[in-house]
Amino acid sequence: MSRSHARCAPAGWLLMAGIALCFFDANAADEDSGTTKLDKVTVTGTRLPAAAAQAAQDVRVYDRERIERSGQATVPDFLATLPEVSLNSVESTYLATTVRLRGAVPGSALVLINGRRTEQTTGGAVTAGFFDLGTIPLSMVERIEVLPFGSSAIYGGDALAGVVNIVLRSDFSGAEGNVGYRWAKNTNETVVYAGTGVQAEQFNLSIMATYSKRTSLFGKDRDITASPDYRRFGGPNLGNQFFGVPANVSSVSGNLPGLNSGFAAVPVGSSGVGLTPADFAATAGTQNTGYYTTYQSLVPDSNRKGVFLNASYRVSPTLELFTELLASRYELDVGFTPPFLQLANVPASNAFNPFGTTVRVSGVVQGAQDLSKLFFDEDFVRPLVGARGQFGTWGWEVTAQTSRDRGQQTLYGQPQAALLNAALASSDPATALNPFVDGPMASPAVLSAIYSNTLPTFFKSHSDIVDAFMRGPLMKLPAGPLDAVVGAEYDGSSLNRGFEANRTAKALFTELRAPLIAGTNGSNARREVLAVQGAVRYDHYSDFGSQTTWQAGLEFRPIEAVLLRGTHATAFKPPTLYNLNAPALTGSTTVTDPQRNGETVVTQVKVGGNPGLNPTTGRSSSAGIVWSPPQAAGLNVTATWWQLDIENAVSLPNPQFIVNNEASYPGRVVRAPAAPGAVGQITSVDYSYVNFGAMHEQGIDASIDWRFRTRYGTFTPALAATYITKFDGASTPGSLSVDRVSRANNDGIFAPRWKANASVAWDSGRAFRATVGGRYTGSYWDYTPTRTIGNFWYFDASLEVGMEQAFGMAKGSLGGMKLLVTGTNLFDKLPPYSTYFRGYDVYNYDIVGRTFFVRLQWKT
Repeated sequence: MSRSHARCAPAGWLLMAGIALCFFDANAADEDSGTTKLDKVTVTGTRLPAAAAQAAQDVRVYDRERIERSGQATVPDFLATLPEVSLNSVESTYLATTVRLRGAVPGSALVLINGRRTEQTTGGAVTAGFFDLGTIPLSMVERIEVLPFGSSAIYGGDALAGVVNIVLRSDFSGAEGNVGYRWAKNTNETVVYAGTGVQAEQFNLSIMATYSKRTSLFGKDRDITASPDYRRFGGPNLGNQFFGVPANVSSVSGNLPGLNSGFAAVPVGSSGVGLTPADFAATAGTQNTGYYTTYQSLVPDSNRKGVFLNASYRVSPTLELFTELLASRYELDVGFTPPFLQLANVPASNAFNPFGTTVRVSGVVQGAQDLSKLFFDEDFVRPLVGARGQFGTWGWEVTAQTSRDRGQQTLYGQPQAALLNAALASSDPATALNPFVDGPMASPAVLSAIYSNTLPTFFKSHSDIVDAFMRGPLMKLPAGPLDAVVGAEYDGSSLNRGFEANRTAKALFTELRAPLIAGTNGSNARREVLAVQGAVRYDHYSDFGSQTTWQAGLEFRPIEAVLLRGTHATAFKPPTLYNLNAPALTGSTTVTDPQRNGETVVTQVKVGGNPGLNPTTGRSSSAGIVWSPPQAAGLNVTATWWQLDIENAVSLPNPQFIVNNEASYPGRVVRAPAAPGAVGQITSVDYSYVNFGAMHEQGIDASIDWRFRTRYGTFTPALAATYITKFDGASTPGSLSVDRVSRANNDGIFAPRWKANASVAWDSGRAFRATVGGRYTGSYWDYTPTRTIGNFWYFDASLEVGMEQAFGMAKGSLGGMKLLVTGTNLFDKLPPYSTYFRGYDVYNYDIVGRTFFVRLQWKT
């Protein structure tokens, strides 16, 4: 649960100091005949040791078996199947992925790796403000823990709307591996991983490597995105002349020569050679239309690699040294908007111009579609060293890590303006662009030269993190020990993305848990009846100031089978380095000036970072019950009411909002000098990031599962659901506060009222395991009310076969091999038409369709 960041030199000295202290204690402890177990810190919503399986915070734990049964191949894809994750995080939207707990804004959930913080944002995702989950291969994951409540008092900044802890696989012995193939219509993926581990009395070492390769899925590969004419689905025709295939011709003025219309479509099947105006008579007054979604990647081509090393050495019964190394690389190859002509002038000199005068053409440049792509690559590395030990009844831990990423995104296939204009005017058929053909408009060499411009963006970011804490009993209370945690963190981070920015952050934190009332169970063993828990944390950032957060929790067990619990917490998210320091961009726009009688003026505008930003703040509360009746062993029922309020969010206003609220944003509106008593004309407007707006959510989470044995094996039916009762707020300055429950919003901040999972798992006790289940999303208004979509199920199934048991072979004869077959969206439910600009709702629907995943795993 590390929580500190620092420059490398301070990190190293702090770590060495901690190790020196523990060596001193270790020598003294060796004189004691007892051996103390050095527990690792696991994330359960607290750094304190849990008094029972359930505590005040409702933490959901998804183990490796659940992850494998899901049939998903990336961390965000698996998270999107959970009821508390209301919206998908679409890879093709940001080129990076995050987790959206209950529809909250991107970046409002803190991501931990093995219970420890990492950098606030990776360089490729800084404009969106979150850590990119694509840097963590799913094959490496042992379990995922989700705490869907604000928890900055425990975990610090960014735990605004929850925490997601990704625990990687470690501490295993022997060798194991996996080969898998996942496929759907028009796309497939290969997944391979291998690992080995050694466990000895004092030393553990494990290493795992993963690789996956996925092919693209394009808009043309699915009916809903293959054509912009949605009349076949009950929608409009969104076709655009600028993406027509073949292209369209229009006159500079009046009618086209020889035609009774100012525009005409290039005939389908046109050779483009030796044409005359008469060849356009049948298409005069018509246009070919298309849309860029057809050519874009709905699922990008991806290539992912990763390695994770974990080692520990027990120096003495009270001292352990440990280290981790996570390194990954992933590449995305994204089909982008194709090259197109937008009312481009084609002079009479063009070798193929049939009209003898300058005309204008619009449409996709056929033959160049594949030249336009966006390539994204990112390298992420996170080495960590640490020590943990025991000092009497108190345990301690010190860790130091550096989390770094670097990469680039490059847009290929952009036009060289001079070469494009020359090709449009060329009289040489070998070098001229021919927009009058239904086919490639020039040779591959000519097109490659014209569309050879690239637009690269390079980025890198890092955090050097040091964390130290101690935990143990402060005193003995009548009902049990008063446990405490005290600790400190230091963080030094930087971002470079065309500019360079740095910050440091320091934190002090403490946490207490006090059992107030104890009783006995049916066996006269002691059990807790009432306990309270509290935490306070102070964070100081070098670039915006300080923040203090707190939280409190209560656990009440009136009877052994029932836990009543509640929490209240404050949280915050610091503005990112990009929010504070992004370079200014300038342009011009039209605004209306209320101080000059509604005068409309074209003015210069500027947008960029704002060093005066304050943190976004949040409050969350919960109250719930856990019931595990002894009369029905294996039955667990939970219900939790929750509330989340987010205020002072960082967002971009529009220039008109700044003008309308000029007094609230001094210095943002610049005016020309004016006579005394008069108001000068607006000359510029700064609409850089501001703190504005609030979101308010309430809902209920509920789950029930029951594990019971029969003569036919062990069955586990389960049901989990999130029901949102309230979700409203404004996302940007100048916008209205709107109801976001079951109402899709163009800013992507909303949530269906219902999201649920239902499943039944079966374990034969020997060779076979199987699961069938469904994922439900409730109905909601489309982006254009009062049209409704949603109210659908995706049905999944999995089968696991232990090959040795199935064939009656000796244990270990096949290396413990097992076969896993999973199918998702088995009935191939594809998205219906939506008024979202892509033609379907990317946040809730699966565009891939029915998918199968076959894996062979072995372990020796």
